[in-house]
Order: sequence, then structure tokens, then C-alpha cells
Amino acid sequence: MTTAVRTAQAVELVAERLADPDRVAAVASRDDNRDPVYDAVMWGPLTLANGLPGTALLYGELARADEAWRPVAHRHLAAAGRAMGAAPSRGLFSGPAALLAAAQTCAGPEGHYAGLRRKLAAWLAEDQLDRLAVFRTRTGPGVDWAAYDLINGLSGTARLLLDAAADTAEASPAVESALTASLRHLVRLTEPVRVDGHEVPGWWVPPELQISERDRRDYPRGDLNVGMAHGIAGPLAVLCSAYEAGREVEGLREAVERIADWLLGWTLRDEAGPYWPARAGLEYEVAERRPSALFTRTAWCYGTPGVAAALVRAGRAVGRPEWCAAAVEGLRAALRRDEALWAIEGATVCHGYAGLLRVVARAAAVTGDAELAAGRERLVDKVLACADEEAPFGFRHLMRFPAAARSPVPHRAVDTAGMLEGAAGVALSLLPVEDGVPLPWDRTLGLA
Repeated sequence: MTTAVRTAQAVELVAERLADPDRVAAVASRDDNRDPVYDAVMWGPLTLANGLPGTALLYGELARADEAWRPVAHRHLAAAGRAMGAAPSRGLFSGPAALLAAAQTCAGPEGHYAGLRRKLAAWLAEDQLDRLAVFRTRTGPGVDWAAYDLINGLSGTARLLLDAAADTAEASPAVESALTASLRHLVRLTEPVRVDGHEVPGWWVPPELQISERDRRDYPRGDLNVGMAHGIAGPLAVLCSAYEAGREVEGLREAVERIADWLLGWTLRDEAGPYWPARAGLEYEVAERRPSALFTRTAWCYGTPGVAAALVRAGRAVGRPEWCAAAVEGLRAALRRDEALWAIEGATVCHGYAGLLRVVARAAAVTGDAELAAGRERLVDKVLACADEEAPFGFRHLMRFPAAARSPVPHRAVDTAGMLEGAAGVALSLLPVEDGVPLPWDRTLGLA
């Protein structure tokens, strides 16, 4: 059986297993289907990560090629709409913004759901302006992740506003105002600030704004996040989207250059070649020399894949081929590196094989690099090897748990439905990248 046939069968398996949103909710919300770290049920009805907006993305994409999936997309979007209020408003991946991302994807070329999209875009514009106003009240240097990150922060929602402003059904003066204010905010965040007598990038997160006690211990002087999910690679990707769309604000190109130069300055090396760390403590940022090694993953969320994806986009957007070359070499090195060092688990998107696959597939498509193309095929096989006919959704999400170091089983497998952490995202990652043209769902990962 060819890889293409096996891939199509895996996508079909997931699509059939997720087709009924009521069944999805019943399986995913089982009391024993829990996150082993936070002891929370792996079901957020109105999230892209593990809820109905994430499953709707899958059927919206499938319906573009096969209209038979259109009613299924509608069922998932409608079920997500009924869950409004079931998740807090927290950026692109949670709440009404997640529903808008799904509705924009399900709209298709025909422009379905115009009324819903118009209402959600208006809500998002107001919410974005309110969030920006809160950040302007902060005094002193430094920000928290919500000021800029792709998942929970202002860059992910700015990416939705960019598409809303380009759609006649969603565009409005409020959307324009929120988009412009968002881009100006992201540009300002790239301007340096002074911390402990040193000039550092404006997205530095001080210790008091770290998200957990563990982070405050690990980064007592604060840190700079490098990755795509919660780091500066996400805003770089969004600023590139704005630049490519001709939605420039003053200083946007310079902001792209500042971020890209900073990321390139944080290129570390091991036996396999260049890589990027997950995060950099302030003590390393201001040191005369970079550390010889820092923790990283070979994942979409953190590490080389997400950073390389953003640098490829930046290099192509502003005509800096050397940035693309550095990104490609980083991805080649990642694929050469011992897989035991990848620090990724299972098939899913965030920190599994599917996210790495999607990054490599997009980079291979736009650069034509043969080594990346071979890596794409290898990663397809890795994802397909995780398929499980016994799993309710066809693939399971693997999670480490506090006692894993003392356990013969290093992960707990949970049944997750959505895009970032679930089976829908695995199926989406297996969809073809034709002629380098991104699919609408790729923008939720900063890949378009």
C-alpha cells in the first residue's frame, strides 16, 4: 500500500470518528479522560486546542475538496456556537475568537456564515481594543505572554483581524482600527527597553509576570521566549502576514528585521548543526557569550521548527534569502539529530510529530529543498505509525505526567479531539501542501 493511500485512509478514519459532535463531546469529556499534570478533563468545547472549533477546522478544509463534508462542518460549527460562553476569551485559541477562526475556515470560497462572521469580527475588534488599552496602562519595562503570543496573546487575534479586514462580510471601521492598533502594538514590542542597565528586546517577560511559580524559579531575572506558540516567532509570522498583505504601519519592516536578527543571534550549535532554544533567561541574553547549550524541543511550539518557519516567511516577505537559508539549515539539522533528543511525544500538533510535519512540509514546498522533502515523507510515516484503530478518534494525545520518571510507561494517552492537541490536527497535518499554497488552517499555526 502506498504512503498516499495510507495517508488518505488515516484522514478518513479521523474524519469518520469525529463526525458526530455529540459523540466527540461525550468521549472527550469523560471524567477519566484527564490531563495528568493539571487533573483537568481534556475537553474545552470552545477551543481550537481540544474542542469543536478545532474539529470544525478539519471539516472546513475537507469540504473545500469534497462538498459531502460541508454538512459535517456545519454541524461542528453550530455545536461550537451553542457552546459560546463555555470557555474564557483568551486569544485566538479560546472563546469567540476560536469560533471566528473556525467560521472563517468553514466559509470557503463561497463565503458561508457571513452573518456569524460579521458579528464575531465586531466582537473581536472591540475585545482587542479593550485588551490593548489594558496593556497601555502597564508601567515599567516588560510584558506578559498575553501581550504578544500566538495562542493566548494579541498576535494570534491580530492574525484573525487581518483576514477580517480583507473580507467584505467582516470588514468595518472597528476592525480596521483594531488591526492597525494591534500592528502598531506589536511593532512597539520589538523596540528595546533597559533592564538592569542593559538594553534588551521589549518582549522581555519580568519575573513577576511569569505564568507559574516554577517559571519564576527557573527565570529569576525574567526571560525572552523564542518559540512559535508563546514566543517572538509568533509575532514575527503575523507581522510577515501583514507585510505580505500590504497592511504596513510605520516601522513594521524594521520590526521584522529586529526580530529576525535577534533570532539569528540566538542560533546555537551541537553535533547535528544549528538549533534554537526554547527560552533564554535574561542572564544569558546579556552575557558576553551565548551558552553552549539550552533546553529545546524539535516541535512546532518550541525550538527549531517554529523559529525556522517564521524565518522562512520573513526571508521571503522582505527579500532576505540568507534568513531562509539559515532556517532551512536549521530544519535539516533537526532532521539529522538523534530523534531521542527531539523531546516530542506522539502524533499531535503542538509538541508531536504532526506539528513538525506541517512545518517541514510547508518549508519544503516553498523552498523546493530536497532534504526537507525527504524529511516530510519520513515524518508522514512517523505520524501514520501512531494511528490506532482502537482509539475513539483514531489517534491519541500522549502526555507526560509527574510520576513518569519513576514509571515504566513514560506517557499517559488521552482522547483529544481538537486541532492543537487532538486527532483533528493530526488529520489536518496530513492534508497535502500543493504548489506551496497554504490552507486556511495553517494561519492558526503562524504558517500563513
